[in-house]
Amino acid sequence: MTATSFSRLAVLPPDPILGLTEAFRAEPRDDKINLSVGVYQDGDGRTPRLKCVGVVEGRLVGKPQSGYLPITGDAEFLACVRGLLFGGQTASHADRLTMLQAPGGTGALRIAGDFLRRTIGDGSIWISSPTWPNHRGVFEASGHVVAEYPYWDAAAKRLDFAGVLQAMDDAATGDVFVLHGCCHNPTGVDPTLEQWRPIAAKLASRGLLPLIDFAYQGFAEGLTEDLAPLHAILEACPEAIVCSSYSKNFGLYN
Repeated sequence: MTATSFSRLAVLPPDPILGLTEAFRAEPRDDKINLSVGVYQDGDGRTPRLKCVGVVEGRLVGKPQSGYLPITGDAEFLACVRGLLFGGQTASHADRLTMLQAPGGTGALRIAGDFLRRTIGDGSIWISSPTWPNHRGVFEASGHVVAEYPYWDAAAKRLDFAGVLQAMDDAATGDVFVLHGCCHNPTGVDPTLEQWRPIAAKLASRGLLPLIDFAYQGFAEGLTEDLAPLHAILEACPEAIVCSSYSKNFGLYN
């Protein structure tokens, strides 16, 4: 039998996050809790469905098919997202906003990575150390050089604020900085608003492009309060990319 293309494929290692779920399932003890994946579960290990999600799902069942969506996505959905993210800022940013719908937060990051590869070319994308493990994989798959900036001061158990600013000084003009809009994953430590303002100013003065991964809006201080860092960056920087996801705050994990 001659070798085929598929016969030469190597088995990839388990996903570093989902692989822990497999280990959890294989654990024979009953008194166990899975904290490896960012999915909300009740005391019985079930993921509840929000009432509002159930209502909308019921509406969709009886809604006739409407064919393909526009290439940028559902216009009504985008209008709602625009209002949720930018609110009263929408009018002042109207001539700067371009929006499109993506298949979840990871899909948005990949689209952003591919877009940036075509626009910034060989510029680096900087991710925090530590960060969500898939950040590196997504941007490297788009062909980017991925660099890391210090974020967590393990000795002092706090944000390495000086290290963040120094990394921005070290970066080349035009490089991209990936920032967690709130609820930094995995540390849970966010800059204060007093720290966000000089971060935004540094991004602007160094000519860096902020890419805000906004996956947890509402889980830090509240839906509106969590927008303050984003708005501080938009006020300081002429351009930015925001990858917003509703997997967490609507419980839409699939």
